[in-house]
Amino acid sequence: MTVHEAFENFKNRLELPDRRQAEAAAAQQAIRDRLSAHLYVPRSFLTGSYSRHTKIQPLNDIDVFLIRNDTRVGLTTDGSGVFPSTALAQVAEAVGKAYPAAKIAIQSRSVNVGLWDLPFGFDLVPAWYRSPSGYWIPDTDAGKWIPTDPEAHATMLTDANEQCGKKLVPFIKMTKHWSRNNLDLFRSFHLELICQSILTEPVESWQIGMATILVQLQGFVGKALVDPVYRESRVDKELSPEERGAPERVNDFETPTAC
Repeated sequence: MTVHEAFENFKNRLELPDRRQAEAAAAQQAIRDRLSAHLYVPRSFLTGSYSRHTKIQPLNDIDVFLIRNDTRVGLTTDGSGVFPSTALAQVAEAVGKAYPAAKIAIQSRSVNVGLWDLPFGFDLVPAWYRSPSGYWIPDTDAGKWIPTDPEAHATMLTDANEQCGKKLVPFIKMTKHWSRNNLDLFRSFHLELICQSILTEPVESWQIGMATILVQLQGFVGKALVDPVYRESRVDKELSPEERGAPERVNDFETPTAC
C-alpha cells in the first residue's frame, strides 16, 4: 500500500456510515417536529459540523438552530427582552414535554439532549433573527446575547474548500481525528477555522497537507480566535495552565496517532 492509498483509506474511515447518516437525518427531523408542538419555532435548521460535512465518526451530537421569532430585531436596553438563561430554560422545558425520558443538560449556548434509543445527542440552540443580518444566540457564560451567522460560516468553508481543490474538508476531518486522540485542545469549529487559515491553495499530497497543518497547529494552542463574521465571540477552548503547557512536549505535535 502506498502512502497516498493509506491516507485515502484513513479519510474514508472518518466518513459517517450510510446507516448512521440515515438514522441521524430521521432523528433530527423528528426532534424538530416534536418540539414545535411545545415551543414556537417558525423555522429550524441544522448547523455545526454535521451540516458543514466536517463531522467525523463516531457521531457525538447534531447541532440544531431553533429560530424563535419572525422578524429581525436588535437588543433591548429596557429589560423587556428575553434573557439568555430564560431562552435556554424555555428550550429545556419544551424538550422535557416532548421527550419526558430524555437526558437534558443546559449549556452556555445550547441545550444538550440525549435520547435513550440513539447513540448520539443534539445541541439545540435558541436563536433570534438579528438586525440587519445573522442571528442572536445566548451565551450565559458571558451573560449576554452574541451575534453569529452559521450560514455565512458554511459559505466561507465551501469557498475555502474550492480554493483547495475540494481537499480542505477531508484535511479538516483528519485534523479533528488527530486532535481528538492527541491532547484535545481545540474545539471543532476552531479547528475548521485554523485549517482554513493554514491551507489556502491546493497541496501536492495528503501527507504534505497534514504535515503543514500539524507543524503550524502548535502555534494556535491557547491563542484567542473569534467568530470570523462578527468578530465578537471567541471560538477557541478555554485551556488550563497545564493544557497550555502541554504542547511544549514537541513530540505530541510530531507524531500523529491512530491513523
